[in-house]
Amino acid sequence: MWLPANTYINICKLAQEIFKNHYKTGCRNTIEVGSRNRPMTCTYLLDMPESVAQKGFTFYDSVVHDAIYTLQRYGKERITLTDILRIMAYDDKLRLFYQKDTPQKRELRLREAVEKLMSTGIAIDFREEVKKRNLVDSEGKLISGILADKMVPLEADEDGKTFWFIEGKKLPVFQYAEYIKQIICVPGTLMTPEKYPFSNTDEVILLKRILIQRLEIMANEKNHLKSQKIRYYGEGKEDGILPLIGIKKENFAQEEVHQRKTSRVRYESRGWKNKVHDLDKKVQIILEAYKKCGYIEDYVPLRNGPRELVRGVEILGEIHRAN
Repeated sequence: MWLPANTYINICKLAQEIFKNHYKTGCRNTIEVGSRNRPMTCTYLLDMPESVAQKGFTFYDSVVHDAIYTLQRYGKERITLTDILRIMAYDDKLRLFYQKDTPQKRELRLREAVEKLMSTGIAIDFREEVKKRNLVDSEGKLISGILADKMVPLEADEDGKTFWFIEGKKLPVFQYAEYIKQIICVPGTLMTPEKYPFSNTDEVILLKRILIQRLEIMANEKNHLKSQKIRYYGEGKEDGILPLIGIKKENFAQEEVHQRKTSRVRYESRGWKNKVHDLDKKVQIILEAYKKCGYIEDYVPLRNGPRELVRGVEILGEIHRAN
């Protein structure tokens, strides 16, 4: 299969609010999207089936959303779940093996994400931004500042394996992000700078995406970030990149550990530690590839002490933005 020269990631605050479930259904949601010097707001309304509202969205859904936009941007009219998966991983060898009786878990997860996005309608009111940012069309006239449609304008074929873009319709959240210029263009050479010694599992796909997203946000001077740290986990249940990927400490079995010197008992999880070590190895392999291609200069692991569990990485030096 053909792979595009670039893939795209939506980093606007509206997209972040939606995919982190920071919204209420059935009512208007208002978010602050400006800066201290130029405050402004954006209002949106989501219309979704009750089943989708109960499940909510995930970071995985946002990566699917990005892939569908990339396919439409490159002029595709007809797409399949395999097409979407290959864009997500930037791997033209990846494929889904369809089985009638027992579909793959991977296929079911991807199909559910696409159907959630297809069934969710959104109305966006960013008229305040239009005025303050002076957002104009090709003729120099102020745009309307109103967008409303399904989050992805797709129709499923009868076989349920093929999807068609509805002619003349676009992805509203991406239209909005285009107007305010908050879309990252990621070259394919950065998505896969070299052949990694691990498979493109869903976990790896999400890991590669979140690393690029974090690095690009760090590299943008407008964000005024003082730290270049990427934490795997933190004190809160949702802190760090592991919970985004769906890896949470509370899901691992705890074991009693007796300390001889103090006679105290503490609880640890070997499974959790092994998972963090495994993810850290993958992160370091990816960052080494980024160093070789000149995307980053260097990095160091983050630990509370020499023998403590690694908590993340700190990027050293300059990050050379993808676009």
